[in-house]
This record gives sequence, structure tokens and C-alpha cells, in this order.
Amino acid sequence: MLVTGGTGGLGSLVARHLVTEHGVLDLVLASRQGPDADGVTELIAELQQLGAQVRVRSCDTTDRAALAALVDEVGPLTGVVHTAGALADATVDHLDADALATTFAPKAHAAWWLHELTQDHGLTLFVVFSSLASVLGSAGQANYAAANSFLDALATHRRTLASPAPHSPGARGNAPAA
Repeated sequence: MLVTGGTGGLGSLVARHLVTEHGVLDLVLASRQGPDADGVTELIAELQQLGAQVRVRSCDTTDRAALAALVDEVGPLTGVVHTAGALADATVDHLDADALATTFAPKAHAAWWLHELTQDHGLTLFVVFSSLASVLGSAGQANYAAANSFLDALATHRRTLASPAPHSPGARGNAPAA
């Protein structure tokens, strides 16, 4: 199981949940800082005490080639949980291309690339974490709302392909499409 943003706050919560609630015992936690991330030694120890095999990898998910190399290195995957993301808050009148790229690259582009790169892996799980901002909006976060709307659309697209995808808007888990 690959968890992007796996050493961050949300990623580490998801990793714990996968192990304790779903019995996932083979985890790859990927993040920009990888093994150098704050708290990663403790996270690995905790997950190993729970019986999981944990590999931590450095990967900038905004770099498609690096993401492809990671997917190839990890080998056949059963699932992907994409928690990576970044904020670049600005009101619409101050929103520029850099703020859009800062938010879209790790959240939307990386999710699409994971979708493409894992199509032949026979995934049973593909989870993206969207935000209610995609539906309700949030002051100063138009780019964040748009990136999250893209994740909602990707989940819908995967369901039309009968691929595992989240089944409800907002931050969520998923089940294979029916």
C-alpha cells in the first residue's frame, strides 16, 4: 500500500488506520522529506510494533518521473492513498499562476499521475482526500477548492471505469466501484 504524504499529519493518521483497522501490513510512506521528516522514526517504530513492514521513501509527487520511479521501485501495489497537498492561500484578486501551481501540482496533478501509473496494478483501493472546500468554497482558497474539485472528478471518472474510487464528496475513504 502506497501512502503519499505518508509522513505528514494526515498521511500518518491514515497509515495507522490502515494497519489497526484494516490489517494492512505492508506500507510505503512517501513524502518530500522521506526518512528525514519530523517524527518519522517514531511513526515507523509504532507501525512496526503493530506488525507492519514500513518503507519510507523520498518522493516529490509534483515530479511525474520521480513518482513513476517510486511506483516502479515499490512493485505491484494493491492500493494507493493520496494525502499529499500544499496550500497557497490568496484571495482571487491576488491569485496567480504560482499559487495555482503550488496547490494543483501535489494534489491534482499527482493524483492523476497516480491514476495513470497504477492502472495495470490491479488496485483494490485508490483513495484521494478531497476537502469540503470543493463544494462550499473557503475564503482565500479558490485554488485549493479547484484542486479538490479535480479530485472529486477523478474519483467519479475512476468509478465510470469500474476502478476503485471514493464514493462520496469531501474527505473520505473508498470502496471498489460496484
